[in-house]
Amino acid sequence: MAISTLISSVITGALEPATQAKTIETTQTVWEFLTSGGYIMIPLGICSIVVLALTMDRWMRITPNRVLPKGIDGAMDLLEQGRFEEALTAGRDLNAPVGRILAAGIQRRDYDLEHIERAMEDQGQREVEKLKTNIRPLSLIASIAPLLGLLGTVMGIQNSFALVVKSGMGKPENFAGGIEEALVTTIVGLCVAIPALLIASHFNSKVRRLMIETDERLTPALDFLTRPKERDGEELVVLTPQSDPKA
Repeated sequence: MAISTLISSVITGALEPATQAKTIETTQTVWEFLTSGGYIMIPLGICSIVVLALTMDRWMRITPNRVLPKGIDGAMDLLEQGRFEEALTAGRDLNAPVGRILAAGIQRRDYDLEHIERAMEDQGQREVEKLKTNIRPLSLIASIAPLLGLLGTVMGIQNSFALVVKSGMGKPENFAGGIEEALVTTIVGLCVAIPALLIASHFNSKVRRLMIETDERLTPALDFLTRPKERDGEELVVLTPQSDPKA
């Protein structure tokens, strides 16, 4: 009984240093992990920096205060009172999508409802395109990053087999190095792509929500622009593209 206990103690004591050494050898720093991915890590690193920069840009620009500022209430009040030139100036001074859409409608106030709506819708589409300017690159990176990771995977496996061809199977560490490169690039590619895809989806939804709110806020403007009104004591003549304002 004493002999078996002694043997067990010896074996345990011999295995503990080996286990600790193995743990120390397999521990990697973040820098070592990233550099083990090879040259493909350079474009992946650039993609991650671009994602961060675009995210900060859209986060600061796609906000209610920038898209639908409170100053639009004053412009709408002026429009309701029939003070079109003042409302036009107030809308432009907002320097916001909602102000430019309202200004587009006011500029077409001498035309019928259909053409006023079309002018505001066209300006709205332009504003949506502006808001989505830096969202599309996020979606593009979300598509490219996994492909770069896959390219790194193929290159790592190819390097492994090239070393096996040169040195044979006697040194497994040569083969393992290429496999590590393949796995690291795949991991990093997915770590870049997944957040980029989620961020792009979030900003697209935010743009849609803000534009719906903008549409709801500007709907009364159509009534103000098309109701019967007088200007300078003369009845306003509603024009169509075929009519001549001087006729």
